[in-house]
Amino acid sequence: MARKRVIYQSEALFVGPTGTNAEVSGNNKQLNRVQSVNYNFEIARQDINQYGNLAAIDRIILEQPTVSLDYTYYLNSGENESNIGLALGTGDATTQALSHILTGRADTDIKNYYIVTSPEGTDANVAGWTTNNAKTIGLGNVNLTSYQIEASVGDIPTTTVNAEALNMNFVGGITGVQNPAINPEDGKKATAGFKLQTPVSGSGYSALRPGDITVTLASSTLGLDENDIKVQTATVSVEISREPIQKLGSRFAFTKEITFPVVATFSVEGIIGDTSAANLANILDNDQDYTVSITLKKPDGSGQRALKYTLKKAKLDSQNFSSSIGSNKTVSLQWSTQIGGPNETDVGLFIDGPEAA
Repeated sequence: MARKRVIYQSEALFVGPTGTNAEVSGNNKQLNRVQSVNYNFEIARQDINQYGNLAAIDRIILEQPTVSLDYTYYLNSGENESNIGLALGTGDATTQALSHILTGRADTDIKNYYIVTSPEGTDANVAGWTTNNAKTIGLGNVNLTSYQIEASVGDIPTTTVNAEALNMNFVGGITGVQNPAINPEDGKKATAGFKLQTPVSGSGYSALRPGDITVTLASSTLGLDENDIKVQTATVSVEISREPIQKLGSRFAFTKEITFPVVATFSVEGIIGDTSAANLANILDNDQDYTVSITLKKPDGSGQRALKYTLKKAKLDSQNFSSSIGSNKTVSLQWSTQIGGPNETDVGLFIDGPEAA
């Protein structure tokens, strides 16, 4: 009987190492608390025309197809962050979040992703269904291109991830005869297989809560009492642009390297309280660096850290004020910093994982 539809209950998202010559198994990890997954591909072609023919005599592919992936999930214990290649510290804000990616570690910078679909009407995360009846969509040679978290009053803190891949394949089961990776230079498909674990609900917290979030602005505002801003929304984001590098003799780009500088931003929207003495002209003479952060605490009432995002040597880029009849006066602020090298501890974006109980 043909399947009537696919809904979220039957899907699970995995991420793991990439490889073309050895079976990819064991290290594939399920991402938990996923809310949405979108993926697509586009194929660019160049027309081959000649005198005597109105239509192109051929349309050839000069560049590898572009495969795009984006997904969202609820922030949790930092397990997802580690699995997608980010580096987590232990509480001292000295571990560059992108250190593994910046050094080009094969197990963290380039990934394979798998979208598993269980049989119709069955929960993917609940045992009891036959994995041989599952279907898997694989995305190979995936590079992270952006990462963003957003915390708002009345909403569960959410992460949005964007990435680009080189290939997509469709196989039956969760133990495939072919993983989706390719050799970037010649475009040849992997000959190795892959293995995924049976999906599970996952451990950790069900979700982090907006009432357990603290934003620290550390005197980095202008003309405002930073301790009296009633923060409504806080966003941390980093864009990781990639440059495809090609060479003669190679069908496709043999690598996609990061374009520097990489900039991380911290944005806040809040209701204004008291103001303080300040003068914008003074910034020309005293353009300070600041440390700003957002701390998400465990939802168990312990007050312990679940995740903390810190931007060091951040510059205040803008303050936008808004006031109208019937509404509270609000302000939007944005800071930015450049990502430092893996060994730099005083500039960049730092993510600290859960505090030990």
